[in-house]
Amino acid sequence: MTRIVTRENWLDAGLDALAAAGPQALRADRLARGLGVSRGSFYWHFADLAAFHAAVLDRWRDQMLTAVIDRLERQGGSAADRLGWLAARAFAADPGRERAVRGWAMGDAAAGRAAAAVDAARIAYIRRLLVEAGQGAEVAALRARLFYQAWLGRVVMDPAGDEAGLGPALVTLALG
Repeated sequence: MTRIVTRENWLDAGLDALAAAGPQALRADRLARGLGVSRGSFYWHFADLAAFHAAVLDRWRDQMLTAVIDRLERQGGSAADRLGWLAARAFAADPGRERAVRGWAMGDAAAGRAAAAVDAARIAYIRRLLVEAGQGAEVAALRARLFYQAWLGRVVMDPAGDEAGLGPALVTLALG
């Protein structure tokens, strides 16, 4: 029986491998063994390793940025409610993939550009919520950056720490 592995399967396996073992794990042969298929399946979906790496970064962006913002916007509620939900989700999420992409970005220009673009989009969204909640544009820009940097610091410094109250505290501080 032939196993069918989709492009999405490859990308999710790539993100999992990246989180578990770093960017050196993003190799066709290693991933193929893990998925139980031949390397030919990899090349059916991706022209080469560079195309796969770009698609992995796109998948990370889609899961960690686009899907989150889309869900918040569909959910509705006040800007403060959406910011609270965002903080609760962000501080409760497993930081493995985020940390892995950050590590990759330190040594790879394409990953660095992808991370920087996601950072800018996240900060812009938080800023938009703060403006919608009544903050002035300049104050919202500063508070959005600080809010985001606090979360990113949590991801990098101590992902296993006890921050049950950090997300709500940041929302309170950001909203003034």
